[in-house]
Amino acid sequence: MTSSVKQNLLATLGLIVKRPIVLLPFTIFAFFELLTLELFYFSSGWPLSLVIGPVVRKFYGERFVHYPGNLFVLPQIFYYAQIFLYIVVGVFLTAIAVNVFRNIQKNLPLKPDALIKNSLKRYPAFLLYGIVIVACWVLMRKADVFILSRFFAFAVKSYPNAVPRLGPFITPVFIFFTNVVLHAFFVLTVPIIVIQQRSFLRALGSSIRLGGRYFFVLFTLVFLPYVVYLPLSLVKSFSARIAVLTFPEMNAVITAAGVILALFVDCVVVLSASRFLLERESLKR
Repeated sequence: MTSSVKQNLLATLGLIVKRPIVLLPFTIFAFFELLTLELFYFSSGWPLSLVIGPVVRKFYGERFVHYPGNLFVLPQIFYYAQIFLYIVVGVFLTAIAVNVFRNIQKNLPLKPDALIKNSLKRYPAFLLYGIVIVACWVLMRKADVFILSRFFAFAVKSYPNAVPRLGPFITPVFIFFTNVVLHAFFVLTVPIIVIQQRSFLRALGSSIRLGGRYFFVLFTLVFLPYVVYLPLSLVKSFSARIAVLTFPEMNAVITAAGVILALFVDCVVVLSASRFLLERESLKR
């Protein structure tokens, strides 16, 4: 790890400890996610079953509408809800967090109404970013599936006994690394929109350009916080099996744990990326 990356992450962690207010936007988003998860958890009961039941019945079948079947599809249904929440609310709250960070770094006052108004002015840009990044995630996931299917098809010929055992571990790890690579190119988009007041397209272009120019630094700034989340990602890939061996509610417990852990991980990633951008601006002066 280069000294600049180490200093950045240590300074970011120190700021979170000294000024936990920077966690508030991520905490609010986690609250919305957990509230949504709770609604899905109780989806088999009235009156939620009237709304959620027909959707689950159409896409998953009758046995997943009622308990305990509803808990086995909960992680997948919640994943789609998370995507919607991220586009509509998540990017906006991330922008507020960047605003809070910038004001703290520049010793400016933290006025909630001003912070919200500044972010609302650029809400269309944040909405567009959410749509673009989700579309890239979907395309990357399809590419991951294609590459992994070819890899396993080749590997099973040489190692027929190893693939079934290692496959469930290789898949989430591979997807994890491709997500980190993707994030390294896009992570500066929201900070550029907020800090440099650029349009969405210019911010996106600058983020991709800087991602290529400083790939190792940005990859490391994303990778090191996210690697904390990797063990839970592996657990989530086995959540259905764990639920069968223990109790169905384990699906909800594991999913909730992911939301809470992501709160802190996302905060570190966003703030460290914002710090990187501010440091580059100060070097230009």
